[in-house]
Amino acid sequence: MNNQEINIVYYSGTGGTKRVAKCFETACQQVGYKTSIHRLFQNVAFLHTGKALLLLIYAVHAGNAPEPVYKWIDSLGDVSSVPAVVISVSGGGEVIFNTACRASVIKRLEKKGYQVCYERMLVMPSNWIVATKKPLAQMLLDVLPKKVMKIVDDMEKGTIRRTKPLLLDRLLSRMGELEKIGAKSFGKRIQVSKRCIGCGWCVTHCPAGNITLKSDKPEFGNECHLCLACIYGCPHNALSPGIGKFFVIYEGFDLRDYEGMRVLSDDVDIEMMARGYLWRGVRDYLLDRE
Repeated sequence: MNNQEINIVYYSGTGGTKRVAKCFETACQQVGYKTSIHRLFQNVAFLHTGKALLLLIYAVHAGNAPEPVYKWIDSLGDVSSVPAVVISVSGGGEVIFNTACRASVIKRLEKKGYQVCYERMLVMPSNWIVATKKPLAQMLLDVLPKKVMKIVDDMEKGTIRRTKPLLLDRLLSRMGELEKIGAKSFGKRIQVSKRCIGCGWCVTHCPAGNITLKSDKPEFGNECHLCLACIYGCPHNALSPGIGKFFVIYEGFDLRDYEGMRVLSDDVDIEMMARGYLWRGVRDYLLDRE
């Protein structure tokens, strides 16, 4: 990698992808690269210009990138052979339905003139439907710096890494785009309980800018991304889904719940704890079999 400057652009809802982006920022700076970091958040826009390498990181939503990622790419001007790296982040890893989650992003970037030279999936604790068991979640957090440094090392060496999703995976990914229609209905129907004190936390933390306060109570628009940040993050536990309740982990989700735990990999039978197809991607990721 000849570029001495890296622009890190990321989309995060509940904080997992933010953790990944910050880890990349640290790793890149440690090896001498100048970095700038930008979150795709509400109406904040970052227009990538110049020859700096673009490092785009986003949470996987239904086998695809969140809609703000596509909108941001479409807003960019044309460039000429600017290098780009695309990192997806999910709770399930590189398994069917997720394996094509970078295809549309890469296609859009290449239409703009970017040269995508590297792509990879990183895994963080799941915030969707099924919670990651705590020992596995802690192991995912512990291994993150090592995984990120390996990618940065590959970037330095000029390693080219591109994948070729199967046709079935591409079709499933396309079908997953339908979730974005459902996300609007999900957000519109979020329920507000009497515990709400009108603090406005949800308003300031919604990546979509989809929430406003009216008479000290949140109102929800039609731009929900289904990131679940408001439901999990409300300081008073005052928000709950009106539809699609199965999306939300019953006990909640907060990365801080896994902080401070000390799990030795030798003490965890990863094959047993992450058994079954649902956890195959996590299992392979932790055992370096991706």
